[in-house]
Amino acid sequence: MQAIPPLLPTLIGEFGLTHAAASSLVWLAALPSVFLSIPGGGLTGRFGVKRLAVIGAALMTAGSLLCSASGSISFLQFSRFLLGIGGAMVLVSAPILICQWFEESELGGAMGVYGLNMPVGTIAAFNILGFVSQEFGWRTSLFLTTAVNALALLCCLLFLKEKRTVSLQLARKFSSLLRNVDIWVLGLIWCFFNMAQIGYSTWGKSIFMTYGLSSGSSDVVASLLIAGSLATPLTGFISDKWAGNQKYFILIAAISMTLVFPLFPYVGVAVIVYLALILGLLAAFLPPAVFALPREILGAGNEGVGWGILNTFQNLAIIVGPLSAGYALDILKTTSPIFFLFTLFSLLSLILAIFLKSR
Repeated sequence: MQAIPPLLPTLIGEFGLTHAAASSLVWLAALPSVFLSIPGGGLTGRFGVKRLAVIGAALMTAGSLLCSASGSISFLQFSRFLLGIGGAMVLVSAPILICQWFEESELGGAMGVYGLNMPVGTIAAFNILGFVSQEFGWRTSLFLTTAVNALALLCCLLFLKEKRTVSLQLARKFSSLLRNVDIWVLGLIWCFFNMAQIGYSTWGKSIFMTYGLSSGSSDVVASLLIAGSLATPLTGFISDKWAGNQKYFILIAAISMTLVFPLFPYVGVAVIVYLALILGLLAAFLPPAVFALPREILGAGNEGVGWGILNTFQNLAIIVGPLSAGYALDILKTTSPIFFLFTLFSLLSLILAIFLKSR
């Protein structure tokens, strides 16, 4: 899913794309989740979580293979959309399985470990795929992701087990759960947080190359904000120890992002490295807290609906964050104001977190 951002400068040059047009390769992979996540979260109990995950992993493997064989931008866009359909199925299934395997008192730590998927994937994409692209071409980079997705599919087939059946009563109370205001507030918090974080990671390489950094160095700096999220197992463990206070961990992350993003245009490149890493460490408090709250807000057994909503908003963020930043880069012809756009997203997340309520 994160394979495209480190390849964007190359793809823009090869296909003659604007920043906004290039961002379609990011948001098309997220678009299916906007429509599939909430129904998927409500119906996994009826059709089986493992079945959904296996089909999703198979579609991701096929989509990434087609991406690596693309000869035109339109075929590459179609392939990314197909990959996104599979990704939606996997992302709906995974948190539900975690909830089946862990008790409520362990959920923050478990979600912290699960939260490593985004930072590890992003760091690997920037620091491996960018290098492979320079040495062997961008199609080779995307073919490498096919092997990774195929391995994930094999693991789903061989090792994935459902520990207990999700309540079949969920579908009957689905509409009442969707009327819960706080789960939508939580979804919006998650949306604005990801708009800032993913917007930064998508265009960070392009931005920092204008600062005079090499392609490889720009890859590293662009991945540092996400790299801080490697601390999510620790922050998830802390969240478990202070159960019932997840809102405050969300506030720590939102306040940090709101205060730090405006500093980026005014510090030197050497300082930016540390600034991005520190921001990533503080932002790491938010994901485990957010993913632990659907059970608290909706009640045990109903988390699938909550995570479906969160996944919908995350993918809206993947669409709107990079797209809006891409338009801003095209229109303004300069990079500094982009950090104030990320600041606005962070501020909106902070305001919503102040009004968040849970049981």
